[in-house]
Amino acid sequence: PATRPGSSRSGLNCAMSIDGVGGMAFSGAGVFDGRTRSGAMNMRFQLPQDAQAQLGGVDPTMQMIMDGRNGLVVYMRSPLFARVAGDKWLKVDLAKAAKEEGLDLQTVMSSTQVDPTQTLAMLTASTDAHPVSYDRVRGVFTTHYTFDVDLARLAKQHKELRKTFDNLRKLTSVSSFPAEAWLDQSGRVRRLKLDMSYNTPAGGAMSMSVTEDLYAFGIKVNVPPPDAIPPDDIAPILP
Repeated sequence: PATRPGSSRSGLNCAMSIDGVGGMAFSGAGVFDGRTRSGAMNMRFQLPQDAQAQLGGVDPTMQMIMDGRNGLVVYMRSPLFARVAGDKWLKVDLAKAAKEEGLDLQTVMSSTQVDPTQTLAMLTASTDAHPVSYDRVRGVFTTHYTFDVDLARLAKQHKELRKTFDNLRKLTSVSSFPAEAWLDQSGRVRRLKLDMSYNTPAGGAMSMSVTEDLYAFGIKVNVPPPDAIPPDDIAPILP
């Protein structure tokens, strides 16, 4: 079983392709503190040529701060948002947005601890995982597992997330998708990989592959407190 570290660094890579839009990708590096349920990440995007041309010389990067001390509030700042917010932070209160959809995000957070490693615990609980090899991830010896994520079983086993999983199934018409995980000898997730392919509501095909690395467990996390951001530097879009 996976164990939950108090804190860790993370590295994220995602590649996707959408019919009529083209290929795009993004990568990120950040930190997460399980005690305060907060974190920060810097991201860089690779956009389709047409989209990048429309943006001109805009730097496709973004800063994120996630504050999970009371609900979940995400702050984002990016040159990509210059037309909307200038150099201000965009504030998104995900707890309030979830409540409007009938989802108690506080219950979800208490259940999952908003910890990246809990993702594996949820996914492996949905299906039978089996080891396929032994690999090194960032120099650490790991056991490599593969499994299929079964959204229906996840919805049944995690009542607080049932609506989320059911909506995902309806939106994508996908009932399961393949995943891989690399666990170290302490049961900690060192790498998680998800692959999805489905048709969008508009009818076009979309494929996405996401890989996340977790490392430097127990690191001291110094996430910039959102309270330190001057109110005039915040542009709320979901107050």
